[in-house]
Amino acid sequence: MGHNNSKSKARSSVAPVDNTKPKINAVTVPDAPPAVVNTTPVPNWINESQFVEILTQNVPQFSEIRSFSAKAAMGAGENYATLMLRVKIEAELIDKTIKPISFMMKVPHDSAQMQEMLQMANFFDVENEVYIDLIPKFEQLYKSKGLNLTLAPRAYKFNDSLKKEPKLKNTVLMYDLGQDGYKNANRVKGLNVAEAEMVLRKLAQYHAASAVYKSVHGPYTESIMYGMFGADVEKAMVALNTMFASTQKVFLDNVKNYNNGYKYHSKLETYFAKMSENFIALGMAKPHEFNVINHGDCWVNNFLFKSDASGNLQDMLFVDFQNPRYAHPCTDLLYFIMTSVDINYKLTYFDYFIKYYHDQLVTHLKMLDYKERVPTLVDLQMETYKYGCWSVMACYMVLPVVLLDPTESATFENFLGDNESAVDFKTKMYTNQRYQHHIELILQWLDNRGLLDFYEPVQVPAVPSIAPADHTKSNEDLDLDWLSCQDFAELIGAQEPQFEKIVGGTSAPATKPGDNYSGTLLKVNIKVQLKDESAKNYDFILKVQKDIEIDPKELEVYGKYVPAFEQLYKEAGQSIRFSPRSYRFSKSIEHNYLLMENLQTMGFEMADRRQGLDLEHTKAVLRKLAQWHAASLKYKELNGPYPSKYNDGKICEDSRRLFKTIYESIEKTLLRVKQNFKGVEEYSHKLEAYCKTHLDSCIEDAKVNELEFNVLNHGDMWINNVMFQHDQGKVKDVYLLDHQVTKYGNPAQDLYFFLMSSPELELKVEQFDYLIRYYHDNLIENVQLLKYTGFVPSLSELHIILFKHPIYAAGTVIGPLSLCLTEPNEELGIDLLMKDSPTRDAVYDQLYNNAVYKKHFELMMPWLNRRGLLDVQV
Repeated sequence: MGHNNSKSKARSSVAPVDNTKPKINAVTVPDAPPAVVNTTPVPNWINESQFVEILTQNVPQFSEIRSFSAKAAMGAGENYATLMLRVKIEAELIDKTIKPISFMMKVPHDSAQMQEMLQMANFFDVENEVYIDLIPKFEQLYKSKGLNLTLAPRAYKFNDSLKKEPKLKNTVLMYDLGQDGYKNANRVKGLNVAEAEMVLRKLAQYHAASAVYKSVHGPYTESIMYGMFGADVEKAMVALNTMFASTQKVFLDNVKNYNNGYKYHSKLETYFAKMSENFIALGMAKPHEFNVINHGDCWVNNFLFKSDASGNLQDMLFVDFQNPRYAHPCTDLLYFIMTSVDINYKLTYFDYFIKYYHDQLVTHLKMLDYKERVPTLVDLQMETYKYGCWSVMACYMVLPVVLLDPTESATFENFLGDNESAVDFKTKMYTNQRYQHHIELILQWLDNRGLLDFYEPVQVPAVPSIAPADHTKSNEDLDLDWLSCQDFAELIGAQEPQFEKIVGGTSAPATKPGDNYSGTLLKVNIKVQLKDESAKNYDFILKVQKDIEIDPKELEVYGKYVPAFEQLYKEAGQSIRFSPRSYRFSKSIEHNYLLMENLQTMGFEMADRRQGLDLEHTKAVLRKLAQWHAASLKYKELNGPYPSKYNDGKICEDSRRLFKTIYESIEKTLLRVKQNFKGVEEYSHKLEAYCKTHLDSCIEDAKVNELEFNVLNHGDMWINNVMFQHDQGKVKDVYLLDHQVTKYGNPAQDLYFFLMSSPELELKVEQFDYLIRYYHDNLIENVQLLKYTGFVPSLSELHIILFKHPIYAAGTVIGPLSLCLTEPNEELGIDLLMKDSPTRDAVYDQLYNNAVYKKHFELMMPWLNRRGLLDVQV
């Protein structure tokens, strides 16, 4: 780790840069930190005769060595893992002139701990592999495209000298970059924005070359693909436990003394308990992700900068490749930002730094003709959460070393040891006031991003929790005066050639209390005897509407449009199902009903509406929604306009009276309880006007403008109207349910209603733009698949549509979201929400004082307000 006051010849590193950040005044490279003399003696087995072969091979006209000296090159505390020597030689050439030459030589510490580590993993071998075998090849990739750049100093290999001194095998010999004006930055101060950009640009160049080289030449050696410990997981676990345990206890003992440190102690304790396991799981390259050779120790002392006479940055090179690994680039990115950037920029510029790196990565991958998938910026931003353990590790284990003043106690043994001297050294690290200031800011930032909550790298990802319904009633017959088991005989006989007779059946509630507000859903099981006298069960879902007719639109959507849309995809070569199959009895039935196949028998499940959908499940719904919208476009193109009844949705003139009562109650309740919401003063004055005009705004917004982009909206797109099928924990398919308020119009209704109601809270605001993009990508993919020739908005145009039609953004938050997040309640229904009574007021108060709802409201409403979506348009 580190290479103080040392560097190599600059080969110009010029590449196009997209500066989209706020302008920063140029700052010169700061002076190196004050050094404490390193008193470690130079190993006595190093001598000048060993360098004759190096000079003979690399110095033209070399004759002999006239003088030789080797001294410690770095002060105490600047390098822990190895001893860095500066070897100065005066070489006499054949013409008798003297040429001064300087090398940097890395050698192992002469300690039992170092020897034990080398037996476990010889990082000298892998570092020489990177310097000598890989870096020149990466640089050649750029040279072939007309860009001359240098990534690291040139390294040299001992051959003949090894026969006399085997210890030379465990060394790394490099060109001394200090001869060319390269030097370290001030590690205590950290890098300014310009310096950080230079590191990120060079890191992107290095990563891009490593990805391209592998795509052309195949996998790297095992030491690169799996890291210094190879593929031996047990060996890696032992090493990581040893390394982490030496610092975690002392850190936890001190974290309570930091400002608000008590809030993080238990989280960190839990996190540390599984940290080694997490590192190993996440450290493995995932085939479906973008992977590179990570530097592996990407902190400020492993960067060497060169500036001109005026202090303007010219170049930067990497040193110290002792821990490279083929894996996701976030490991380098997070490690670098958390350890090496000035605290004034580390957190506030974090997203900018990720974008800057991504811009450079894409630029150089394109330059090198990379043929595989390139990660998007959003992909990369999201992966910073998944790989957050590198942020945690860097800030608690490496950053205290970076910020510690030079001291003779900064040794390899004290860093990894657990004796009294080692504990004293670590205590000095964690009680350092400079570090305490940094870590107090960083811990809050990490916690706000959820990075102190353990990321579980399980083989089978968790799916939304499914609470079994309480089926307290089960009947030997259907217990319906208008329907019997025998009524299913004709329907089942048409499906089952071996059908003999119906032998019985039962019915039970299909949903939990509070999960369905507009009708009754029954799970019907019909027991059948086949011709060979064997038994078979058939399961259905029966929807029975309360006192009103099943909406004819719902029957038509299930019976006509769902099969038609599925047929469009079948003709395009894709097998897509949107919803369960629906059936009608041949006999005349007076009651209003909708009979469907029971998706639970196919492994479909509903998610927990109060927990919300994680990213995978949210994307799965948006993908299916985009497929539905795309099919609706193609169907209209082939068959003409939809019937006029589809111009009306849930809120229309016919339902004005119903929703007027509901929104008047919402208005009264919000005005009564609004002071209970944190931060409400920012938008409190807008709530009353918004509620008063909301119903009229919904009806006005529902008017179809044929000059705009329109689709057949589901119309009630929330978590309880989708079911998921999984395969080994992964989402296999999604079906849409409840098509009773299907509406033709702009897609903002479905998008806002779903995204504001159904994902996990952390996704709704932070990932909103990404989720809109994901929907749009899938929409484009599917309209192209279906060969739709009409207008489809660009992504930016879709965002404009969302701004022009915002009524279901805040409207969903102040209305349906309260129902989505409420506790199960058997009494809660449309009748209770409309009934004018003290009981109704108490129910509304309960809905809007719900702690889970308050969390959503307090995060989402300021975001909506700052986007102008609470402003009433007059």
